[in-house]
Amino acid sequence: MSITVPVGVRGQGPDPAPRPTDLAPAVVYLAAAQGTYGTTRYREALRQVTGVWPRAVLMDADTCGFASRADWNLRWPFICDGIDCMVVLTETDGTVSQETWLELRDATDAALPCWFVSTGGALVHARSVRIRLHGAGVRTARRWALAEMLPAP
Repeated sequence: MSITVPVGVRGQGPDPAPRPTDLAPAVVYLAAAQGTYGTTRYREALRQVTGVWPRAVLMDADTCGFASRADWNLRWPFICDGIDCMVVLTETDGTVSQETWLELRDATDAALPCWFVSTGGALVHARSVRIRLHGAGVRTARRWALAEMLPAP
C-alpha cells in the first residue's frame, strides 16, 4: 500500500484546485487511450509526470500491457487499489476512450487526486476540466467522451 502526502498548507478561502506540487504521491498512474501509446505527446506526458513527482513510481497504461478488454477488466481494479494519483492524457482533440473514462470514474470514486495533461503539457486538476459524454449515436469505445479544460478563474 502507498500513501499520498500533502505538502505545505492549503490556501485560504474557497477550496481551490490544488497544484500538482501540493502532493507527493507514491504511485502515479498515467491513463491514456491506446491510440496515444508511443506518440510524442505520450512520451512528453511521461516526462512531465516524472518531472513533477520525481520520487513517485510511475505506472502507465502502455507498459501495463493490457492484452484485451477482458485482461483490463481483470487487472484494473487491483491497479486502481494500488495508485495514489491519476494523470489522464487525452487524444489531441480532447477525446477520452471508454477505458480511460472508466479508469477516471473509478479513481474519482476512490477519492484519488486526478489531473489532465493540457495541450501545453501542464497538469490541470480534474476540477478544472469538464467531461462531456458523446451522444449515444456517435459514441464509440475509442471516442467515448470529450475533456474540455475550463478557463482559469
